[in-house]
Amino acid sequence: MPCVEGLKWVRHNAPWPGVTCVLVITDSAYVQRFIGLAPIWKKSGWRNRQGQPIANHDLWDDLLKARAKAGIRVEFVWQKGKKSEIAIRVDKAAKAATQRGGNQVDRGYKPGAFGRSKIKGGTAKPYPANGQTDVIVPYAKKIMFKGENRISFNIFVEGTQTFRDKFYSFTTAIISAEVHRNHAHRVRFNAEPGYPQILECIEEVPIPRPTRKGNART
Repeated sequence: MPCVEGLKWVRHNAPWPGVTCVLVITDSAYVQRFIGLAPIWKKSGWRNRQGQPIANHDLWDDLLKARAKAGIRVEFVWQKGKKSEIAIRVDKAAKAATQRGGNQVDRGYKPGAFGRSKIKGGTAKPYPANGQTDVIVPYAKKIMFKGENRISFNIFVEGTQTFRDKFYSFTTAIISAEVHRNHAHRVRFNAEPGYPQILECIEEVPIPRPTRKGNART
C-alpha cells in the first residue's frame, strides 16, 4: 500500500524538469523481488505457473495500475529498513499515522488468522501431496484469490507425539473453517505436489498440551 500511495503522489505532482525516472525505495524484499512477475500473474488470472492462487492479488493489481499511470519510468530498489535518515523519518511518520488514525484505511489486505508454529526458524514449503492422509496442526490461514485459503501447518507425528516441518497447502473456505489453529486434524490431500490441496478433514486428533511454568502439581 505505501508503494501504491507513493506512485499516486508521483502521478499528481509530476512532471519535474530533467527527471526521467522515479526510484521506489522499499524495505519489502517481497515487493522488490516479485514486481517483475506480477504482470505475468495478472495475465494468468492471478495464478503462478503451478496454478497456485497469488496472495494479495488486489494490492498487486493496484500497484501495477499505479505504476502504469505514474507517467514516468519507475524502478523498485530494496534497502534495509531504518538504515538511513529518511527511512527513519518515514518509519516514525508511519507509526504516528497509525496512532492518529484517519479515513485512509487499507481495506484491501486480508491477512487471515495467525498463530505460532511449533517449529522455529525457516519458512513453510509446499506440502509434497501425493494423495496421502496426514495429521496437520495449522498455525496460519490466509485468504487468497477468489476466497481460496492457504493453510500453513506443522506435521504431527502420532508415533512419537512430536511436531515436524513447516508446510503450506490450499483448500476451500469451508474446509478451512473446519481446521482450527493449534489443533491437530487428520486430512486428505490431493496428488499434485506443485499445487497441494486439502480435500477433506477426516477427524480431529488429540495432541499433548504444553504445561505452564509454575502450574505443576504433585
